[in-house]
Amino acid sequence: MGKLSKFEIILGQELTNLERFIIKSPLGTPEFWSEWQAKTGEIIITKAAIKRAIKSHKERLSEDEIIKLSTMLEAYKEIASYLELLRQTALKIKGIEPVGWDIFDGIEGEGEGEDDLPL
Repeated sequence: MGKLSKFEIILGQELTNLERFIIKSPLGTPEFWSEWQAKTGEIIITKAAIKRAIKSHKERLSEDEIIKLSTMLEAYKEIASYLELLRQTALKIKGIEPVGWDIFDGIEGEGEGEDDLPL
C-alpha cells in the first residue's frame, strides 16, 4: 500500500472524530431514541461552548482559531441535520407526521447575537 497523502490523513482524522455521531440502533427503538438524545445533547452543548468561546475570547483568539471554531460550528450544523433527518424518519415509521425542528438553531434564545459571529 502506498503512502497516504496529507489530505487523506486529515480526512481520516475528521471521519474518526465525527463517527461518534452515527446512530447504530434501529430506527424508532428505545435504544435509537437514547442514542439520538445523547448525540443531540452533545451537539447542542458543543454549539453553546463554541459560540461562547468565540464571543467571550474573541480578542484573545487568532484569526485561524476563529476560523477553526467557525468551521467546527458548520460541521456540527451538518450533523444536526443528519440527526433531525433520522428523527423525522423514525417518527414517520411510527405513523407520526413530524413537525420540523432545527436541532441546531431550535433552542430559544440561542439565536441572539449570532450576527456578530464570523461564519
